[in-house]
Amino acid sequence: MCDRFGISSVHEIDKNIANLVPLNTQKSMSSAWKQFESSCSERKYCLNGDTTIEELSRIMKDFGFNMKKLNGEDYKEEVVKTMWNTVAKLLQKKYYEEYRVSFDPFKDVIFSGARKPRDAKRKELQRDSDKRKRSAASSTLEEHEKIVGLWDEETPDGLQRKFYHMAACELAWRGGEAAKCLVMYFKEERNNIGELTGRIIYDPIFEKTAQGGAGRLCEKKWLTNNLKNSDRCPVRLFRKLMDKRGKNITTDRLFLTVNPLWNSAHSVGFFKNCPIGRNQISTWTKSTAQKIGLDTKKIKITNHSNLSTVVSCLAKAGMGEHQITKITGHSSTSSIKSYL
Repeated sequence: MCDRFGISSVHEIDKNIANLVPLNTQKSMSSAWKQFESSCSERKYCLNGDTTIEELSRIMKDFGFNMKKLNGEDYKEEVVKTMWNTVAKLLQKKYYEEYRVSFDPFKDVIFSGARKPRDAKRKELQRDSDKRKRSAASSTLEEHEKIVGLWDEETPDGLQRKFYHMAACELAWRGGEAAKCLVMYFKEERNNIGELTGRIIYDPIFEKTAQGGAGRLCEKKWLTNNLKNSDRCPVRLFRKLMDKRGKNITTDRLFLTVNPLWNSAHSVGFFKNCPIGRNQISTWTKSTAQKIGLDTKKIKITNHSNLSTVVSCLAKAGMGEHQITKITGHSSTSSIKSYL
């Protein structure tokens, strides 16, 4: 008769638990701990059972602000946080397993003085363009022109992709904003006597901002006519996109799944009554960038690159940071530093 339960030993269980940690993570943890041990050795700090929690806090305080690469250079801003957090977890584990001393470096008040230098160091590094965290890479105006020009608006996929690439910059869309976009967000603008102005109002209704607040994402935005080049006119493309939504469409989502039989004699239209998935839309900017020859392995290209392009172009045109945040919906100027 078979035993109901397994017979694995505690050692075997621990071994299986250890195998859950990816190899790269293990290497990163080992590297961070070696850096910490090197810092402690240089400062003559002791990490034994006689070291008090107050002393551990001072050690982490020193390490948080003074950690350096082997060549003496500062780490990048995001690395400082990762290194400190990794070492803090390993230190917490070491003292519990070896000395049965329990503490939480992320919550305990006594460690608040150790966490603040880490944050102060990050803030200092944010002022250095080479050290601060980089967001998705921006495109130049020439690259954006190639991206838009790549798509044939006479096909359903081409029409959506062409409008997306124009609207994403015109309206300063965030990375996932297109996937949630509804037709009801758009409305033809009229003047005081009811005449059409030629602009289209974009007024998204969000439950909360991307920054975690409870207010609106930003003020209203507009799609404006391109009177010099109708081929690059977002207003015309939006109206064309609306015309191609057949009677079969009941969903209010803007971007829809392409009807594979769109060009057949008995086709119901360009699109199915089914929104495009978020994961598929999230690849649009990167895949198009690859098509025009950008090396997406060396530079980070995502849908968020459209917002990065907007911020970069507005800043180069001389617009102030406070004005840019009014367009992008960021809560503070520090939020757009990574785009500049």
